Amino acid sequence: MKKINLAISGCMGRMGQQLIKSSKKNKNFRLVTLTENWLVNKKFNGVKPELNSDKAFKNIDIIIDFTVPDCTLEILKIAAKLKKKIVIGTTGFNKNQENEIKNFQKKYLS
Repeated sequence: MKKINLAISGCMGRMGQQLIKSSKKNKNFRLVTLTENWLVNKKFNGVKPELNSDKAFKNIDIIIDFTVPDCTLEILKIAAKLKKKIVIGTTGFNKNQENEIKNFQKKYLS
């Protein structure tokens, strides 16, 4: 089976760190990209975190997002443009942000 190229957004948070550990243990995933909304001068499992960008998500199959609402919407726009799958674990969205996510879902998953 082909490995799934994985990106974890919000890699410095508690959930991001747990996902990094879990991805290392799971042979089905290859951790390709880590992102954060600030520059981090450290490597995790040989991967240096980057800022969210088209370039960061270009070579991945799926993004797991545990960031903050505004950052999630930024990542969602990039994922839609690049036609990448995204799992959103972020919480705390307001009604407008929830509606924006629903609109992306309708537009890109229909």
